[in-house]
Amino acid sequence: MGSKEVKPDAEADRSRRVRQKRIGDQLRRLYDDVTSEPVPDEFLNLLEQADKSSEKK
Repeated sequence: MGSKEVKPDAEADRSRRVRQKRIGDQLRRLYDDVTSEPVPDEFLNLLEQADKSSEKK
């Protein structure tokens, strides 16, 4: 009676939490990589044009 039997549902929940944490960790790492990249000049030019266009209106 010293060993504790784990219910299948509890094991499935634990496995699901582990997978969700792993996915979350990978998404955070990817997001951090993307946010550290420089913004391309073409995109900055487009944003500048959009700002100028909205100022005219």
